[in-house]
Amino acid sequence: MFDREYEFERIISAIDDGVPLIVLTGIRRVGKTTLVRVLLNEIDMAGGYIDARKLWSIHANIPPELIKKEIAKSLDARKSYAPVMRLLRSLKSVTIAGSGVEFKDNETNLIDILDDIEKSGERTLIVFDEAQYLRYSNYDYTALFASLNDNYENITLILTGSEIQILEEFLGFNDRYSPLYKREHEIVHLDRFSRNESLQYLREGFREVGLEIPENEIEDAVEVLDGIVGWLREYGWLRYRGRSHGVAIDEVFQRAKSDIIDELSRYSKRYLTIMMAVADGYLSWSSIKAYLERVEGKRINDGSLNTALRNLIRYGYLEKRSDGYHITDPVIERALRHG
Repeated sequence: MFDREYEFERIISAIDDGVPLIVLTGIRRVGKTTLVRVLLNEIDMAGGYIDARKLWSIHANIPPELIKKEIAKSLDARKSYAPVMRLLRSLKSVTIAGSGVEFKDNETNLIDILDDIEKSGERTLIVFDEAQYLRYSNYDYTALFASLNDNYENITLILTGSEIQILEEFLGFNDRYSPLYKREHEIVHLDRFSRNESLQYLREGFREVGLEIPENEIEDAVEVLDGIVGWLREYGWLRYRGRSHGVAIDEVFQRAKSDIIDELSRYSKRYLTIMMAVADGYLSWSSIKAYLERVEGKRINDGSLNTALRNLIRYGYLEKRSDGYHITDPVIERALRHG
């Protein structure tokens, strides 16, 4: 972890203060997953990690039975950590077998394992990475989170989310009809690195692996990759693997374009066309509509375009500024222009 001490300490402080639910937000690839993984490794508490986006992409639904298994799998993967082993030894519902952590009773459900953790007396963190994907489940996880919030003293939830508006809507802290309405929580936001932070990140990373990279190449990489730590890390890894500066930048762009095509293909082909329009400088509503109609060869309904733009903002791909729509990740923007 680099230069996230402030956010790290805010989370630690919230845990120490007994805040039952912590929400970590930030745009994609800004370092949320790295932060929570470092937290799980360094804090003197048991903890489990669940990647909600991965579960959704594999199963298309996230039932409680799957979460129960993921908690056990995560604890098993981390049992070399003393706090996790202490927790596992105190749980009545599981056994540590040669093949890993197993439930003693096949009828044990998610609530049973959470109750068991609570009764163990061991303070435990449960991280749901990209928690907004839980909204696709047939099970109401907000009701479960509200119950944990109200009745469990030994379990702290950390929810991360890149689709910030979607996560806020899903949790509904300000929605009177949501189970989590007005429930106690702490929100911690990760911003992209500043220019100086990005320069220092690359310099220190290259120094640690014994690479001497010209300063002008480091500065150019920072100018192009604009403080998004995931892309800076990708660039650094490619240089470590022997790529030249130009080739590494090109490969980062290729990865970015591949990622955005893969991500948006799950929603709508039109979303990608809109992103291409904005990347090409069509920032106003009317110019985006004209671009879409030209590409699709037909008239576009105003309501349909409004819905698409609104969803791209909610999903965290676009933002609305005074001069029009902009792509939140500048590397994605450059990658879409890169060809």
